[in-house]
Amino acid sequence: MKQIKVAVRKKGQPISSVEEDTGYDEELRKTLERLIKKGLNPMQVCQKLIEHSEPAPQGVSWNYDLVVSECKRLKIDHH
Repeated sequence: MKQIKVAVRKKGQPISSVEEDTGYDEELRKTLERLIKKGLNPMQVCQKLIEHSEPAPQGVSWNYDLVVSECKRLKIDHH
């Protein structure tokens, strides 16, 4: 069976930025899952992301609320 890859974008958004967003989301998902698997809570995850200079979405700095919201957005169980 063939797999079909679908990219959803907003009207007027260039296709290349959609591909970049999905690549960034996938990398962020892997990083967050790896840190949470180690048993770190969201505050500790935030500290590790800052410590390792991981870029935060939209150019803001990492904080507790951002880690929790990104976990929810990427559907990662952070408890």
